[in-house]
Amino acid sequence: MLDAAAALWARDFSAPFGAIAERAEVSRSTLHRYFADRQALVDALLVDSLDHLNGADPESASDEDPMDALERHLRAGIEIGDRVIFLFADPDRFAGNPNWPADDSSEGLTPLLDRARAEGAIAADIPNAWAENLFYAVLYTAAEVSAGDVPRHMAADLAVRSFRRSMAG
Repeated sequence: MLDAAAALWARDFSAPFGAIAERAEVSRSTLHRYFADRQALVDALLVDSLDHLNGADPESASDEDPMDALERHLRAGIEIGDRVIFLFADPDRFAGNPNWPADDSSEGLTPLLDRARAEGAIAADIPNAWAENLFYAVLYTAAEVSAGDVPRHMAADLAVRSFRRSMAG
């Protein structure tokens, strides 16, 4: 049911419960049994999507090459493209929602970016804020195009190539 909601709400946040139930191939009453109302479903999908995105922990393999770890994190994010679009299509969508992180930091990326910079894979003059925002912009772009005519594997390859080349000195 959450996958169905992500698929629909990634493109149309106004999609009603009935359309989500139909997409999930369950009855509307079944959907209501799990989620009392639209806000309950939004909250559940928000939490689940953040867990999926954060579950692709970029620092999980500290002995891995940092650019390879960033690539793995980028590819994992593209695999959950509908959830990425749901999370980031509208910057104000979750304002005031207690399930939305209070800050915009990407703490998991910072150590990887620092290590990559120390190893010369990221140019010394590129600030972490730039690298983090570019990482998520490339991720979002790949999620968007892979939902259309570009196959997901190709979007992932292009995203990785774009990110790696833009970070080089």
